[in-house]
Amino acid sequence: MKFKINKQKVKKGILFLKNLPWLIGENAFLFFVIMISIAILISAIFFVRYVALIDRYNKASPSQLPTLNEETLKDILETWQQRQNRLDNADNKAYPNFFLPKENSLEN
Repeated sequence: MKFKINKQKVKKGILFLKNLPWLIGENAFLFFVIMISIAILISAIFFVRYVALIDRYNKASPSQLPTLNEETLKDILETWQQRQNRLDNADNKAYPNFFLPKENSLEN
């Protein structure tokens, strides 16, 4: 089986590709509408595939739900309380305001 190349179809294809930028430029609004529609369609396909259908396969059963360890929870609460106490007991140092003019000691 021989594959024959139709030279006239190849020339028409090359001519179409050469004129494609002009066609896009002449119909810019239609081109942008089509491209935005294609982008929305592709993003919708990815959304459905990787976000919406995941819920179907990954339903969490009650045995797979996370449980709280009481001792760990107490440790975390204790750490938070210690940090809050340290923050509350921190010394508040008064810093001078450098933007106020200096008092002239010669006038006193």
